[in-house]
Amino acid sequence: MPSDAQTAAAAERMMAGADPVKLAERYEILPGAPLPALNAVGGNAYSARSLRDKRAEPFAIICHGATLPRTDVASTVSSLDNQVHMRLLDWGVVDWPMDRGRRYCLIFEKPAGRRLMNTINEASEPMPEDQLTRQIVHPMVSALKEMSSRGVVHGAIRPTNMFFRDLASGGFMLGECVSSPAGFGQPVLLETVERGMASPAGRGNGTMADDLYSLGVTLLLLLLGRNPVAGLEDEAILQAKIERGSYPALVGQMRLPLGINEVIRGLLVDDPKQRWTLQDLDLWVAGRRLSPKQPQVPRRAARPLEFQGQEYWHCRTLARAFAKHVAAASSVIEGGELDKWLRRSMGDDQRAEAVAGAIQTASTGKGGSMSDRLVSRVCMALDPTAPIRYRAKAMMPDGIGTMLADSFMRGESPQPVAEVLANQLPMFWVNCQSDFKPEFVPMVQGFDQIRAFLDRTAHGLGVERVLYEMNLTMPCISPLVVKQLPTTPAELLRALDWIAAGGERHKDPIDRHIAAFLASRHKRTEELLYSQLGASVEPMRRVIAMLTILSDVQARTGTDSLSHLAAWVVALLDPAFRRFHSRPQQEAVRKQADTAAHNGRLGELLKIVDDPESLRRDKLEFEAAQIAYREADAEINKLRQMMGDRESIIESSGRQVAAIASSLLSTLLVAGIILFFAF
Repeated sequence: MPSDAQTAAAAERMMAGADPVKLAERYEILPGAPLPALNAVGGNAYSARSLRDKRAEPFAIICHGATLPRTDVASTVSSLDNQVHMRLLDWGVVDWPMDRGRRYCLIFEKPAGRRLMNTINEASEPMPEDQLTRQIVHPMVSALKEMSSRGVVHGAIRPTNMFFRDLASGGFMLGECVSSPAGFGQPVLLETVERGMASPAGRGNGTMADDLYSLGVTLLLLLLGRNPVAGLEDEAILQAKIERGSYPALVGQMRLPLGINEVIRGLLVDDPKQRWTLQDLDLWVAGRRLSPKQPQVPRRAARPLEFQGQEYWHCRTLARAFAKHVAAASSVIEGGELDKWLRRSMGDDQRAEAVAGAIQTASTGKGGSMSDRLVSRVCMALDPTAPIRYRAKAMMPDGIGTMLADSFMRGESPQPVAEVLANQLPMFWVNCQSDFKPEFVPMVQGFDQIRAFLDRTAHGLGVERVLYEMNLTMPCISPLVVKQLPTTPAELLRALDWIAAGGERHKDPIDRHIAAFLASRHKRTEELLYSQLGASVEPMRRVIAMLTILSDVQARTGTDSLSHLAAWVVALLDPAFRRFHSRPQQEAVRKQADTAAHNGRLGELLKIVDDPESLRRDKLEFEAAQIAYREADAEINKLRQMMGDRESIIESSGRQVAAIASSLLSTLLVAGIILFFAF
């Protein structure tokens, strides 16, 4: 077996000799010319050239196969009109020689300068306050205001995603935010406490307040030229932020220049309601000085709660410990120790009542263990703004969809995420919030609908349907077509036709993923048809249902001839052919089906094998033949019965023969007597 190094070397040699890859006849990507200095979290960078504008200097990011890019915001990002954002020039799916499949491709303008920081822990030249204000703060305000007006959160503001625009002007360029989900590549250092506690794939889109927090940390790193907590692990950074507040945890005893310190302090307030807004930042840029924000120290208990050998003084840190040690936490909760600590040491009866409600409702869930449900709900009651934590997964409510997609794309079990929905944990999270937000209403309604899909397991439903409903830009990831990355029903049909052309016809053309993808993206098809695709359904009904679904998609999308897919379906249609009782009719239908398959028309093929008039006529002829058969059979049985009564036949026949013989003999005697007297 070749080693990983040998495999990588062989891949590099193949890429070096690969031909340019075209994106919609507008750009050429050069697989043999990688640009590692421009690699993104969501993919690797390669040289590219425009086929229409020779003056442009683009580069391409080829997305990783296990990461879902934000193509839902691509058109909005590409239309941003400012000099700060790295311009998104084009995007799409290309054939990629590396894995003989298709990949998402993003084309960006190429920065002429280097990154501001290559790594978060890299030491660089500190940026003076006036330069930081002029080159970073001022342009970022206008850029974020435009993004806010378009309803887009960047989700990737960090020094390692900022570039010098060119070598002369000193201006900077904010890097891309499309190749991976929002917050996916953000270090815990640059995320708020709540988002930092969530898994990277489960942070959700977030809000502009999250972008402003990331900007505050970015300004601090650039001002210092280093990471002030470089020696700490992510867990230690989170713990320090929780116990001391973000600003004290990151700045400590350092003395920062007064002007920029005001900005950093305002942006690093942990309470989003107290954190500086874009308007506050805009006022500061205009010269108005605002009152400094004081960090809010979390409520501390009079006495700690001992758990797993550690002392816990705060609800938030205790909730994090509970989520990591579910079995032990369940014992503490059910034993009443938590309730006593909340009421006596914390003096927080309201929190204690919330925990009591969590305990009471934990038994009503579906899936998972009682302990998992109990601890998850109690953690939300203890720390309402934290992510939903369940079975070692942590996700914000608006990050459940991307978390589910990440599980599927990485080949992990989606069961924990599915159980979060089945147990109505997002709804409980909403109920725990102290401040009602209008966006909670459609979110809860959406989760109710999603749970209805999850409760049914037929084809076109189940967790696969939830995946595509919650991720509207998700390509179909059926093992049959995953390398082709079909994002629309028409592309799915062409992918199946391509698979069939290669001889891959040993399976049904519609599996659970394809059924769920089509049910989500092509809602015109009658969903009852998908219930006919199960393994327990009669083969003839199943294959007719498949053909009906595929032909409807072809007809409504106007997809061109699908001769290979049609031939694939014909190979499965033997049960449908055998519905015709007449063998000559069967042969005639087979020939007609082969002709329709050759033309690639699935609708015509369906009419041939599922033509009600032909089936009715065949049925009438068969019934007539049955009647004739029964009549003939009855006659045969009558003869057999008569032949079976041998003694009766012999006696009857003997009497008849004797009578005839006696009659003949009498006639002969009379004739003899007459002749005697005559002579």
